[in-house]
Amino acid sequence: MSSVTEEIQQLHLRMLELEKQKKGKDENDKKTSIDYNFKVINDVLDVKKKSIVKLPNSKSEFIALYKNQEIVTHLEAIYNILRIIDERLTKLEEK
Repeated sequence: MSSVTEEIQQLHLRMLELEKQKKGKDENDKKTSIDYNFKVINDVLDVKKKSIVKLPNSKSEFIALYKNQEIVTHLEAIYNILRIIDERLTKLEEK
């Protein structure tokens, strides 16, 4: 009876280990997916664009506004280039 209980416990531990491995793999797959990474860049762009709309009240806010405008310009360019490359690769893969 004791050996059956031990075996059940070992199987349970093995199941937990496998579930943990699967969760880690799923998270890694998510982080390396193109759509996830495009979403991250797009979210940063949205936050920065919203911060640009606010009027600066001080010199430091004005400097931050200027830097955010530069960041948005560069991120939009990178985002657009990556989208174009992704679309072209998708077309090539379909051929």
